[in-house]
Amino acid sequence: MKSDVRHKQRVTFRVDPELAAALRRLPNQTAFVERVLREALGRVCPLCEGTGEVSGVHLSVSNFKDLPIRLDRSAAAQLKALVRLGRSLMATELKLQADSVGNRLGFRLARQDEQLLVGTIPGDGTEVSLAH
Repeated sequence: MKSDVRHKQRVTFRVDPELAAALRRLPNQTAFVERVLREALGRVCPLCEGTGEVSGVHLSVSNFKDLPIRLDRSAAAQLKALVRLGRSLMATELKLQADSVGNRLGFRLARQDEQLLVGTIPGDGTEVSLAH
């Protein structure tokens, strides 16, 4: 009769010393690593499609200079920070449009077909407004 007991195999890999120290502080390192690996293997990265390599991700930003809106220095800095955020999130599109309410710049940040962030940048230097 064949037993259904699974035998575990040892897997060895290298990590940064800081990561190794954090892992050693966990009460059950094996259970943690198994859970995280199962979660990661159950998802496919939308950018690399599981290959582990991302080549040529480029953030396309629509031309806001043609829009009927004038941004002050603070709003321009917020737009610059939004572009940096988009690049760090590996977004592929930042669509900008003039908002119908006052001097505001509407935006939609996306990664391929996935919407990441939507909101407005007021042209008067007040806070950015985010939508759901």
